[in-house]
Amino acid sequence: MSTPDLAPLGVAGVGRSGPRISDPRSIPEIVLEAVESALADATCGYDDVDAVVTASVDLFDGLTASNIAVTEVVGAVMRPETRIAGDGLLAAIHAACQLWAGAYETVLVVAHSKPSMAPADLTPWAMDPIHLQPLGASFTACAGLQARVLTLDDPDAEGRWAERAARLSTLAGRPTSPAEVSASSVVASPLRERMRAPLADGAYAAVLSRGEASVLLRGAGHDLCAHSPGDRDLRHWDGLTRAAGRAYAVAGIDDPADAFGCVEPACLYPHEEDLFTAATGTGPDTPVSPTGGLFGGAVPVGAGLSRLVEATRALRAEPSLRRVLAHGTWGPAGQGQALTILEAA
Repeated sequence: MSTPDLAPLGVAGVGRSGPRISDPRSIPEIVLEAVESALADATCGYDDVDAVVTASVDLFDGLTASNIAVTEVVGAVMRPETRIAGDGLLAAIHAACQLWAGAYETVLVVAHSKPSMAPADLTPWAMDPIHLQPLGASFTACAGLQARVLTLDDPDAEGRWAERAARLSTLAGRPTSPAEVSASSVVASPLRERMRAPLADGAYAAVLSRGEASVLLRGAGHDLCAHSPGDRDLRHWDGLTRAAGRAYAVAGIDDPADAFGCVEPACLYPHEEDLFTAATGTGPDTPVSPTGGLFGGAVPVGAGLSRLVEATRALRAEPSLRRVLAHGTWGPAGQGQALTILEAA
């Protein structure tokens, strides 16, 4: 099957609200700030948007039908809206496909989450109810299981992860030492509390267009693996390898090792960076998460779209970066994977 010839799309505007560990505002207020910021950045208004794609997951808000609360503030009243129950970067890819198909000229993408509203970790409810829920499985437990599997082939991994978590936290404005990371409490062995990006409230928005812009979306890919971690090889993010292959084909990238000025993975834990690098084939000299990635505050569902926003801002500030890879993931142990490739126009 030949690769489709898809014209690059414009990232006309981006906006964000947060991340904040606990935002006192309501979800509509948080989302409205991100949307208004993105529209202002794109120098357009609600009337210039043809369709809306939102991303939200009820479990991370502790609500039912969490997208209903934001219908008005995203401008989806009497306008086409698609709700994606996955990462915000997947929502951006859905919007890109709508644009590539010629259905619309301009699409607004919005992702939000407010985990401070949830009474506890509700991710066990997202696990298989027959085989996994009785075991107390959660997204955190699955991440710990994956990290433990990786240590079987790499006994020095925990020390390296502590150093990486300390570096990312410090870059994100939360100065931390490797010793502090290693001394923090265990959350899912071998993962410790300070090896986990802190969950935060927030919202992200992007305006994608078939028109011209200073930053272009040149390629995209996504993939979904088997739900149960027991049905996958946890030593690899095979879904990301397939998603990267699709994105590279669309963008015309033959050698990813030297293709990017930096990469922005949505990694909640330091071991995931190893999986990301191996799956995408990015070179050892490629800067990873130069501003700390998600360790300044990880907004569930919005994490991947936050990487697109960060990549867009980086390319605008420093066009010499040429090309940045933005990543998103969702589900237990990286079940779902999404990639977008952004370039300076």
